[in-house]
Amino acid sequence: MVPSRRKLGLIHRPHPRLPRIGAALAGRQPPVAVDWHRHIDLDGDALGNDQVGNCVECGTLRAIQIMRTVAAGDRRKPATAEALALYRTWAGWDGTAATDLGTASDVAAALWASQGVAWGEQWHDLPTVAGFNPRIMSHLRAAIAWLGPVQLDLDLPAAARGQQVWSVVDGPEGRPGSWGAHRVCVGKYDSGGFRVVTWGLEMPVTEAFIETYALDATVAISRSWLDVTGRSPLGLDLDALAAESRALNG
Repeated sequence: MVPSRRKLGLIHRPHPRLPRIGAALAGRQPPVAVDWHRHIDLDGDALGNDQVGNCVECGTLRAIQIMRTVAAGDRRKPATAEALALYRTWAGWDGTAATDLGTASDVAAALWASQGVAWGEQWHDLPTVAGFNPRIMSHLRAAIAWLGPVQLDLDLPAAARGQQVWSVVDGPEGRPGSWGAHRVCVGKYDSGGFRVVTWGLEMPVTEAFIETYALDATVAISRSWLDVTGRSPLGLDLDALAAESRALNG
């Protein structure tokens, strides 16, 4: 069941130098179904996103959780304190309502790519961060299949507040952005649509919803993930992408 208290918190501001990988995602036919969510427990822990607008940080930590579990068998889960600490670092939140303004997508991409994200005491995630257009369904599927969980930015309609399956509706309640901008982690799809992780739960989402309300998508390309899964889009120049990604915070 969706939590009664839900915050959003994305400031949609794409980084102008974020490397884009749409061409590589078009090079291979993805599987008909993928489920990376099965590797973690979704217990309804919103990681603070029921209290403050740290959805960007929550999406990042959920993606890292999935990637670490698959790549290293690490069953550790993120804690609310870690999500809030990352919100302080990425968005300048100081614990007050006055600074609870959400996180800009360009800042998040640059800091993730240049500084990494702490995961426990011994490991930091320092991936290559890249973007693509999630309204192209084949590209979204390919990114999930080959690269793992994707950060999906949505311009949510007011109608989404009460839905058990996010789907398109007509009228004022269905207007893009009438609720606000939100980031989710998506690592599962099949012939019926997609499943996203938000507020610690899995939400079914139709293709039409993503085609209507998606703003952008970001993926963290991890060499350890590619080594373990043995999957990759064709034509990715990992060294060149890594150099572009590291330069985002320059």
